[in-house]
Amino acid sequence: MDDLIHSDITDLDTLVNMIKLSFSIMDGANMIALCDQLYSLVNQKYQELQLYKACQKPVQPIHTKRPLVYYYGYSHLMRGMAFQKQGKYEAARDCIEKYAELGWFNGLDPYGEAEVDYYRHAARANLYALDILSGRSDVLQEYVQFLRDNPEELLPGLLSIVEGAARHDYPLERVLQSFAEQIEDFKYFEEPVNVSYYFRFCYQLALYHIKLRQFTVALDYILQSLKLSDTLGMEHEHEFRKCTAIFEIFRSQATATQQDQYITILKGVLKDEKIDFTSAVAQSV
Repeated sequence: MDDLIHSDITDLDTLVNMIKLSFSIMDGANMIALCDQLYSLVNQKYQELQLYKACQKPVQPIHTKRPLVYYYGYSHLMRGMAFQKQGKYEAARDCIEKYAELGWFNGLDPYGEAEVDYYRHAARANLYALDILSGRSDVLQEYVQFLRDNPEELLPGLLSIVEGAARHDYPLERVLQSFAEQIEDFKYFEEPVNVSYYFRFCYQLALYHIKLRQFTVALDYILQSLKLSDTLGMEHEHEFRKCTAIFEIFRSQATATQQDQYITILKGVLKDEKIDFTSAVAQSV
């Protein structure tokens, strides 16, 4: 992907798809570079349109799937998401300020106005997430109510809450209990983005319970993460290694059932090898 970042990409939708790919494999550096490229291209096209209008020249149509304001907002939103993942919260806040209010964008039709409303809503959700990740537990109940009112934000929102709790040691049990039914439904998600969110949610829950020294519960979440990372493919190989390392560190705390599940998952990784690992393990004992 590095070569593509520096090539002459002039199609906005192509850049959006590349940013989505970088996000799915959690490649923050490429994601930021692509967002910068998208912003530069959108800004160039926007300035050209304003110049045409000022000179009263016929405006050449821009062939995109969405209104131009969508791409402007998307460049800042995803750049902010990359900074958030890197723990650069102030940089992420700066990005949010750039898409929180896009009503100034000239030439908005009803579709463009809808995009402005979307980014206004996304900015509110992402500011809550940054507050929680920064250790501001005082906004937790307000954020929980926001998630109740906006169920489409629930999975990424709970991920931020769990990650914040693991880092800053505020209690999590009441929040998890209040969303227990919805959390149970997360495991049935099939859309790759949601599966990736759920993987990270389980991993952060494992870290949270390790800090509480609840190792058996933590290992249940690590096993769930391992299963999910296997279905997500090679782009989550790094996360698979981290989950494996955690299980090995706390293996002495695992139940017999957890040990069996772990071996089954590892055998699944080797399913393409022409060896009967079940028989080989039995003979090695």
